[in-house]
Formats: sequence, C-alpha cells, structure tokens
Amino acid sequence: MIQVAYTQQAAAAGMALLPLKLTAPTPRSHALLRPDLQALLAEVRLRPVTLVVAPAGYGKTTLLAQWIADLRRTGTAVAWLGLETDDQAPAMLLAYLVRAFQRLLPHVGEESWRILHSAVDLERDWPLVAGALLSDLQNHLTMPSFLVIDDYHQIASGPITNVLLAYLLRAAPPSLHVVIASRRRIEIPPLLRMRAEGSLVEVEQSDLLLTRDETAELAARVGVTLSDEELDLLLERTAGWVLSVQMAVRTLVRQAPAQRLIYLTNLDSNQRSLFDYLASEVLGSLPAEVIDFLARAALTEQFDVHLLDDVLARTDAQDLLERSVQMGLPLAEVEPYAMPTHTYRFHPLWRMLLRERAEQLFDAETLAALHQRYGEAFERLGMLEAAMSHYAAAGNDEALVGALRRRAWPLIDTPRRDSIRAWLERLPAAQREHDPELLHMWGWSMASSARDQALQAISQAAELYRQEGNYQRELRALSDMASLIFWEDRPGDFAGVCIRAVHSANHVRDAWARGAALASTAALLYSRGRYAAALRVAEHASHHPRSVFWQWLLAMIVASIHTQQGYPDAAIVAITQALEMPQVDRDDRLHQSLLLLKALALYQQGRISEAVNMALDAHRRLSAYAQESVIGVSGAYLALLLVEQGRLDEAATYTARARSAAHTSGTASLLARTQVIDTYTCLQTGQEGSAAAAALDLVRLARVVGEDQVESLAAMRTGNLPNAGPLALSSFGTHDLWLQLYLLVTLGEGGEPERAALLANDLTSEMIRRGDGLFLAAAQIYRSSLAARRGVEAVRLNALQSGWELCELHGFCFLPALPNHVVVEAVIGAIRLDLAPNAVRAVLANQLHDEAPALLLSILDRQQPPAMRARIAGLLGDLGAATAYAALRSMARDRQPLVRRAAERALERLVYRPAYRLHIRTMGAFGVWRGEVEIRDRDWRSIKARQLLQLLLVERGRMLPRERIMDMLWPGLEVESAANNLRVTFSRLIKAIEPQRPDGAPTYYILQQGDTYGFNSDSDHTYDAAEFTAAVEEGRRALYRQQPEEAMHAFRTALSLYGGTFLPDCLYEDWSVVERERLGLLFTEASLHLGKLLIADGLAHEAIGLAWRVLEYDKAQEEAYQLLMRAYSGLGERTTALRLYARCVAVLADELGVEPLPETVEFYEMIRSGA
Repeated sequence: MIQVAYTQQAAAAGMALLPLKLTAPTPRSHALLRPDLQALLAEVRLRPVTLVVAPAGYGKTTLLAQWIADLRRTGTAVAWLGLETDDQAPAMLLAYLVRAFQRLLPHVGEESWRILHSAVDLERDWPLVAGALLSDLQNHLTMPSFLVIDDYHQIASGPITNVLLAYLLRAAPPSLHVVIASRRRIEIPPLLRMRAEGSLVEVEQSDLLLTRDETAELAARVGVTLSDEELDLLLERTAGWVLSVQMAVRTLVRQAPAQRLIYLTNLDSNQRSLFDYLASEVLGSLPAEVIDFLARAALTEQFDVHLLDDVLARTDAQDLLERSVQMGLPLAEVEPYAMPTHTYRFHPLWRMLLRERAEQLFDAETLAALHQRYGEAFERLGMLEAAMSHYAAAGNDEALVGALRRRAWPLIDTPRRDSIRAWLERLPAAQREHDPELLHMWGWSMASSARDQALQAISQAAELYRQEGNYQRELRALSDMASLIFWEDRPGDFAGVCIRAVHSANHVRDAWARGAALASTAALLYSRGRYAAALRVAEHASHHPRSVFWQWLLAMIVASIHTQQGYPDAAIVAITQALEMPQVDRDDRLHQSLLLLKALALYQQGRISEAVNMALDAHRRLSAYAQESVIGVSGAYLALLLVEQGRLDEAATYTARARSAAHTSGTASLLARTQVIDTYTCLQTGQEGSAAAAALDLVRLARVVGEDQVESLAAMRTGNLPNAGPLALSSFGTHDLWLQLYLLVTLGEGGEPERAALLANDLTSEMIRRGDGLFLAAAQIYRSSLAARRGVEAVRLNALQSGWELCELHGFCFLPALPNHVVVEAVIGAIRLDLAPNAVRAVLANQLHDEAPALLLSILDRQQPPAMRARIAGLLGDLGAATAYAALRSMARDRQPLVRRAAERALERLVYRPAYRLHIRTMGAFGVWRGEVEIRDRDWRSIKARQLLQLLLVERGRMLPRERIMDMLWPGLEVESAANNLRVTFSRLIKAIEPQRPDGAPTYYILQQGDTYGFNSDSDHTYDAAEFTAAVEEGRRALYRQQPEEAMHAFRTALSLYGGTFLPDCLYEDWSVVERERLGLLFTEASLHLGKLLIADGLAHEAIGLAWRVLEYDKAQEEAYQLLMRAYSGLGERTTALRLYARCVAVLADELGVEPLPETVEFYEMIRSGA
C-alpha cells in the first residue's frame, strides 16, 4: 500500500513558503548608488528601528537591497521578509516570520513552529508562537543582526499584523535591528515612543527624491544630455519621483532634442496619472511583439525563460526578456524558486497595466487557455498555490480538482490547511460531497477547528471509498477517523473504526495494509484490557511499514500499557522512539500526548519534579488546541502528580478542570479518575475518615463502571451509588486498575484495615494475572503493612518478599502512592531479612534520599548481627551520606572484620565530586549549566543566590571575608540579619549548583574556609570571561612577537567568546562595574587590533563589521570611528567616511564634551581634500 501522506518530502514541501519572500533582492549592477542614502546606514546601525515610508516607485526596495549588501559585506547577519497581501493571514505571517529568523539562527523557533502547526485559532493564540520565538531570540541572538521587512503595507490590514509587530519591537533583544519599508505610515505604540525618544531612523518620501545631480546622471546613463532648463523642468514635473524620472528619460531617448522641452512641458505632475501617462508612452513606443509577449508574461506573478518558453510555446523568451531589461522596463530579478534559471517579476503597478492591456488584446478564450497552461506549468514545478490560482482564473474546476488531488495532501497538516479548505469550498457542494477524495480532504482540513463536522465528512468519504473498492484510500480515511475519535476518548466508536480498518486492510493485503491491520488489532486488544496480547501484536506490527497515525498509536498503546502496569523504563523507551519520528515531532498534539505519558513514567521512576514540569507544559499546550476529553485526561494526571508533590491547592484546580471536562464530554471513566484523585487528596489533607468513606463508595462503584457507562455516570453525578456487597474487584474503567492502589492506600490509612486487606488481596490477584510490575510491587508491600497491623505474620512476610523480589527483578527505585512510614517499614524489613539489596539501595537513594542516612543510622545497633551492620555500612557508603562519617569511622574500629572492611570501603566512597562540569556564561546573558542541564530561575530560588555566585566569580581567585560579602549584597542591613541572609543564600546557591551534594559533604565549586568564601578555580568548570581574557592576552603576545596571523586567530577567538555586556542583569550593582569595564575595554582593544590587522590584510568589510560592534557597546569610541573612516575611504566610499566624521564629532561633544583627537581631524582633512 502506498503511503499517501506524511512522508518527509511531502511534509517539507507542504509548507509552501516561497524562498523568494525570504531572500533579499540582489542590488542591480546598473542601479544608481546614492551616497547620502548609503551613508545613512551608519545611523541605521545605531538605532533599533528604521522606517522607510514612501509611495510606489521611490526606490525603497533598491535602497534596502544596497544596505543589505553593505551589511553582509561587513559580516552582519540579515533576515529578509517581503510578503504580499495573501500572507497577512496569521498562520502564513507567523510561518514566514519564524522561517526568516531561522535563516539567521537555524536552531531557533522549533517550539514556535510546533505550536504554529497545532494551534486552532491563531488570531487568539498567536502570542504562544511569538512568545516562544522571541524567547529563543532573547537567549540566542547576541550579535548585531537585522530583520528587514519590505512592503509592510501589503500585510498591514491583517488581523494580527500590527499587534505582532508591536510585540516584536517591545520584546526584541537589543542586538536586533528592525528595518521596515512601507507605502503607508505605520502608527503603533512602540514607534510613537521611539520617535519621541529619538531612537527611530525615518526615511521619508522627501529623502528618496532624486537630486539634480542624480537626475542628470540617470539621463546620462541612457545617452541623454539635458540642458539646465530641461533638467529643471523634468525635476519640476516629476518631483524627483524615481520611477517617473526613469521612465521619462527612457522616453526622452527617442525624442529629438528639439522636442524634449515640449514633451517635458506636457507632463502632468500628479504621480498616478504621471505613471499612467509615462507607461502609455512606453507601451506606445514598444514593438507589437514585445507588448504581446509582456502582456502574456504579466498574467503570472513570476516567471523565467523556461516557463515562458513552455507556456507561450516560443523559443525567443530569453531575447525578449533581455530586450525588455535593456529598454529599462521595471523587471526585477528575484531568487528562483523551483526554476532553473533567472526569475523575474514586474513592478506591481506595471504588471497591473500590462494585465489591462492583455484583456484588451486577447479574447476570453485565449486568456483562459493561457491561464490553463500557466497552471499546468506551475503544477509541474510543485508550486500549487500559483497553479490553482491560474486554474481558477481559467475557470477550469476540473483542473483545479486534479491539482488538489495530486498536490494538496501535504499542505493539510501545515498552516496552509485553511487555504486548501477555501479552495475546496469554492467547488460546487455536490461535486465535493460525491467525490470521496475531495470529501476526505475537506474533512481533514477541518480536523483542528470543527471536529464533529470533520468526522462526519471523513466517515462519508470512507464509505464512498469502500463502495468504489478503493480500500487503500478507505484505510487512510479510517486512520484519520481513528485519530480524531482517539482524542475524544470514545472506546466504542474507536473499536468500531479499528474493526473497519482490519476489514479494509484484509482487502489490500500488502505490507502497509498488514501494518495497519496489526496496529488496529493491537488497539482493539488494548481497549479490551488484553495487555499481553496487545503487546505481542504491537511487536509484530513494528516490523511492518505504517502511516504516521498507526506508528503514533502503537507507541501510545505500548507506552500506556507499560505505564498502567508499572514498567516505566519500557514506557520511556517506546515514547522516545516515537518522539524521534519527524512527523510526530512536528505535530504538537501527538508530541504532547506522548510527553504526558512520559511524565507518568518519570513519576514512576521517582523523578517527580521533572514529571510535574513536563505534565504542566504538556497540559498547557494541549489546552490550547485539544478537545475537552483530552484536556480532562491531562488535567487528571497532572492533578495526581501535584498531589504526590504536595501541591494540593494547585492539584484542586486541575482536578476541577478534569471534572468539568468529564461532565462536558460525558466520559464516565474520566469522572471516576477525578473522584479517585479527590479521595486521595482528601487523605493527604488529613481527612482520613471522609477519604476512607469516599474510597469505599468508589470501590463499590467499580463493579458497574465499564459495564454500563451511562448508568454509572448518572450514579456518580447523583450520588446514588449501588451497594455492591462483598468487595470483589471488577472493571474500574478499562485501564484504571493501577488507580485502585490509591484507593487501597486511602482505605488502609483511613481506618479501614480489614476492608483494605480484602481489596489488597483482590487487587494483587488481578495484577498478578495481568503481569503488572511496579504497581503490583507497591500493592504487595502495602498488603504486607496491612498484615503487620492485623498481626498476620505469614502474610506479612510473603507479601513483603514478593514485593521486593519484583523491585529487584525489574530495577524499580520508587514505590508510588505508599505513605512514607510504609516505605520506611518495608526498607527496614528488607534489610533485616537481607532482601533485594539492589532495590533497597535504589529506593533509599531515590525515594528516601533525604532521610535515608538518618534511617540507617537509627537502626544501627551493636547488638545486631555483623552481617546486618555490614549491610548498613555498605548502604551508607553507597548513598555518599556525609552525616555517616562519625558512625562509619566508629564502625571501622569494630571488632568484627566483616564490619570493619565494609565501613572502610564506605568511607572511601564518601569523597564528593559532582558528576558534571559546571558551565558559566556571563557575557551577553547570565547562565549556568550543570553539564547539559541549565539551572533555571526556579532552581536558584532567589536573586541573591545568583548574585552571590556572580560576586565570587568577579573576585575569582580570592577568598572574600564574610563582612565584605554582606556589605556588597545587603548594604545597610544589620550585621545579624545580613549574616542570616548570607547563610540562607549560601545554602540556596549550593543547592542550585550542587543539588545532589550529600548532607554534610564539603562543597565542591564554592570554597568555605572559616568566615571566608571563594569560587574554586581548580574545580571542573568553564567560564567564558576567563577564556575571553586568556584569548586577548594571547593576541597581545602575538602582536608583541610580530606574528600577525597568530594575533588575528587569537583575537577572533576572543571576539567569538564575547557574547555581550558582562552580567547584564547586574548593571547597577557596584561590585560588578570594574569587571564589566575591564572586559568591555578588552573587547574594544581586541576589536580595534583585529580591525587594523584586517585592513592591512585587505579585509575592509570585516573590519567595518567589527567597528560597528564596538559602537554598539560604546557609541563614543573614537578609535572605532577612525577605523570606519579608514575602511570606507579605502573602499572609495568618501561620502560615508565624511558622514561618519560628522557623527563622531557630534557624539563626542554630546557624550564627553570633547573634540576629536588631532589624528582624527587630520585624517578627515585628508579624506575631504581627496588626498
């Protein structure tokens, strides 16, 4: 069976983002270079935002192209965004914005791209996408970079355009400069503020007008020499409008000298009528074959020679295009998209005029035929949007339908889905509803926004496929239906679809169909609680090719079974493999549902904080675009994890959300889960009696849930719970057996040990039958605790042994749901009976880590057998328990050799050193990583903990007295209060950078000697400021040795390490000023040294980029201006060099109140005199 969609190639092509809209135009070689405007780039580099606002034809795009070329020659990164009216839809606008920044930094925007693909209502949810993107940019965009947006007026009326731009300007990192060109004035709050503050560069229509000299130069370039009177008249009539001057001089070429004055006198000064008049003049003078050619070419937005030769059935397109360019017609060359040669497009107004001419020249039939041929050509090139536009213009619905069939599927899972749906809805309803593929396509395009309507349409399409005997397509439609129903938690409907899928696959009988059939069978077995059989079938299915949905579903089934039975390691393996599939990674709904299961598996491994954070993020993301039942399941699981973490108030919020979703969706099993969590929460809040009564009711209710969900749901809502008689275990929802462990604990801790014992017997029997793991182990251990309370010793020993054997066999390190005292009793019992040494060690280290040393020391007794004391010593050593130093030293002197040896080995293992390297970044942004794990704000717990580390780094290599630290961090505070703050802050700092340090063990990264503190310079760490300083020193030494190549390498290394201002979050702390100034001066020194070496090596553009970096941080650095003046004058850009001198004089006067140095003035005079 052929995989219809979801291939890597299809997904990539499906975005349908035109690279030409992300690619800056190349400056035309014959374009007029305007020194004053080019020199203005010096101001643009120093301001966060630049606006270029003027009507059409004023040379805005030409100016931007020339600026970009200069920026790139100096090593400055530039992103280009040139959009059109069709791109103002939120999905397209956001997609292009993300892709534009990814051209600067390919690794940013992954999260925003995933959200963009999954959000249902981007007019509402666009801040999720923009926030993720700007967060990435804040973290990673540290070098001066530019975002250039051309033709902003084309998208200004979009529903989110202006608010998105305002957000971008407010949240952009300081290193990002935004340049916007528009035909209309842009008025949004950030621009108004910037204008008032003088931080906005504005280039207006008057700035773009051609000067007298520039007009004369344009005329001279085409061989026209104008008298002063003619030149003045041309400027008067055209008002310096670039496009009108260009077209006028082209016409003047064909005028006799005596006629020029008359021609210029008759020009209308109105710009629009002037354009129409000049265009008519030009068209009137063109050969008929050229007009015919241009009119046909203007029917499409972009073209190349091969396209025109193909569509127009001619071989002279190359010659005609070259003639048109030579005639000065407004043809712009753009980067090709799926076209093999140079690609062109007309100026929009010129194209409009030519299209009007085409309607005059050709009849409707000819125009329709041309559009048809353009559509076919663009479809062959894979440009579906262009093809469908031409088919629509041709009035050929059949061709449009064919293009949709062949090309549209990859687009439906992208932001283009709305566009595809719009094209489908342009077709007659009868045609769409009787064509299974169109109906299927239309239904799937609504999957995110109108799920019920989508299901109905896809179901009808599947039936039409079946009637046609097209079982491959039916199977695809059924898989889409299954994915939608799966989200809705409708097991009956889901099973029905899976059965249909099996029947359909049996008709196809190829490898793909076999994979789908096996996946469907596994889903059926899972839905019926036959876990072992489902896993066996899933294993067989994994060896067959499958579509994305069936791959994801198999991963969900396998991971769900493992989490529900308590095999977290196996669950994480299955989830990780699924997350590595590109299609799953790109679909955030699939991605987050897997992460939700991973959070449960992490919880079962005892990684509760990590599990809660992951579940919180998954719930937040799913809430943005999932339906109620999914949100409810997510909320219920999150609530349970929060209860286990002790965050009961937060848990109540999510439990209420899950309960509301259960009532809305009518899902009895979800409502039952929320009641279990409510009951367990009640226990945790000290209401044991109420919790036990509620648990007892729920256990009785378990007899009917799953047999009649409607009746059960009504019973739960009304509180009329049936009296089930004896406590026999039955179906509590198909997949919720593990949740009964929490009911068991609630009964046992709530004063119902006898009833709890009965439930424990039934629960463990059922779990043994199913082959459960962790939850069976926990249930057995709790059953042992209940037996101890009831004095049934044989049951206690048997259950305790069974539980620990499971833990030892499967490597479990955490016992979920069990009260702490039960876990402690179980560990003590296992140590005394010498059970499961590895599992006991793991539970002590993971679940009882904080109290494990004290627990082991409390049961240590000289009257115990030597073997038991030796086991305790070994466990203390394995735990790295610093509090055990005294006890272990005492045991090392024990009379028993077995105990002595165990204690000595344990002491050897107490040497503490973190298993990771600490990475510290202080320049551009402050960040600390433990290996690959970043220390987040919540890990520091206070700003002062960060500042204490920063202070010790500033004083690196020295020990600081306590009094000095207190004076720097808490000036003016009483000594006793400051000392207490220091103790707390030091503790928080150590917990942040050494969270796994055993209690009592000496700190590793921070030295404490008496009342002095310091950073351990000999520790395993990297520190960007130290590496930067070392590289600058190496450059200095190379210069002293007169080794320019080595010096260039060292300075380049140094500058690559300098990410920006030192500790930008401590700008106003006195203790950071000296180090910040030192590093800033080193950066300036390295940049200027390297700049001079580059100029000497003929690399002026790279030197210019360095000088501008210096001015980004110190706008009054005179040597940087000297370097720029030398570089630009060496490139022959005398006007820019002179403008930079004027800027230097003004800045020095404003900032420092001084005049330039004599050497600066001298060099200025040399440039001015042309020496």
